[in-house]
Order: sequence, then C-alpha cells, then structure tokens
Amino acid sequence: MAAISIAPVQAAQADNTWISRPSLSTVSLVAPATVRTGYNTSLSTQTSTFVLTYKGSVSDAGKFAQINFFAISSGLSIVMTGSPRASSSGCEQQVLAGDSHSCMFALDGAGNAGITVTISGVSLSSSFKYILLSGPNIVQTDPAVVTFAAPKSKIAAVAGTVKAPLGGAALVRFRITENTRAVRDMKVVITFKGTGEHASSTTLTSDASGVVYFYISNVNKKRANTTVTATIQGTSIKSSATIVWN
Repeated sequence: MAAISIAPVQAAQADNTWISRPSLSTVSLVAPATVRTGYNTSLSTQTSTFVLTYKGSVSDAGKFAQINFFAISSGLSIVMTGSPRASSSGCEQQVLAGDSHSCMFALDGAGNAGITVTISGVSLSSSFKYILLSGPNIVQTDPAVVTFAAPKSKIAAVAGTVKAPLGGAALVRFRITENTRAVRDMKVVITFKGTGEHASSTTLTSDASGVVYFYISNVNKKRANTTVTATIQGTSIKSSATIVWN
C-alpha cells in the first residue's frame, strides 16, 4: 500500500527544528505481551494503554517529530496524552485540536520521548496503521501495521493447595508469565465452587510481579473444600487451586 501524506499542523514554537530522515526503527509501542515483527506490532486484546516510545540520539535532543495514526478500525478509540506545548511526554495541543490522531512531540535531552496512548473498543479484528514524519518539508516513513491477538501467557497457582481456618479467610494467588517473564496488567476472571462467602473482586489485574490476589471467607464455618479457578480474560487459559478449610 502506498504511504499517505498528512501534513502536520504547524504549532507555535520558538524553534521549529525537526528530526531528519525519519525511521520506524526509532519507534516502538510498549505494552505487556507486545510482539514486534519487523516494524509491525501485535498488541494483546487486553491492552488499554501503551507507550508510544521514540529512541533517537543526543544529536536530536530538543527536536520535533510527528506520528500519525490512520486506517483505524471501526469501534477502536485512540486517545493520546496532550500537553500545552509539544514535549517528550505529550502531544502538541494545537495538533490534537485539529486531528486527534496526529501527535507532534519534542525529544528530551537524550533524543527520546514516551507518549502514553489510551485505547478502547479492542477486538481480535481491530487494527490501525501509523507513520513517522519530519518537517517542515514533509518526509515520512512507510506505514507500520498494528494488529491485536489474544494473550498467550501462562497462568499458574502459586500454591495448588491453601489451608485456611474455619470462620476465617483464605488468600489464593495466581501468577501470569510469558516466556518465563512476569506479565503485569493482565486481566483475570475468578470463579469458585464449594464453600465460601464474601469473595473479593472476581475480575483482577496482575501486579508488577505478574500476581493476582483473591480472597474469600468461610464465616459459616463449613468444613469443606473450595476450588478457585483463574482464567486469563478473553482466553481459555486457566489454572485452579484448592482451599482446604479446617
């Protein structure tokens, strides 16, 4: 597909110096369970935010660049963090006012930037494209394609059997990994069978160690077992643990 030309909105900057020779090798979308193939990226269907990351060189410190998102699937919403002036963490507000899918940003002293992007309405069929531009005489890259895939992470109970006192509460933990590395911000759905009341939330999100925590009580002091199952949301990937009340 031929690249499209989208002229950036000129922002009121004292020094409108842009990067030269834009390359997609400097750009990545950082989120849990991201897979990059060449310049194309696959994000998890659980992704709600990612960091649009630019890694350049010190020689580009303070210069400007622009990312344009386009060919966005129906129902998919993309919102970029704005700032009053283009910065290394926010898009120039004048650009966002004219085109919410164009982000003009400035590089920091190391020639880097990181813009937080919020997305919603994601499905397995969602996709979008983006290009990197420099100016003021427009030079742009070929487009990169972003698609979405169901998570392929693994989930396992930290302890397969948990003992808890009658009339008390039990804690069951599950850990999510991908290629042996912990996955944070993964959504997990909890179900349970057997004895138990006053369960904590049954929709959980993993922490920085990839762990989710589920609490349940047995205030009626029933001497029985409870099976707790954790399923990675949007998949059939699951794990179970048993609570033994005694």
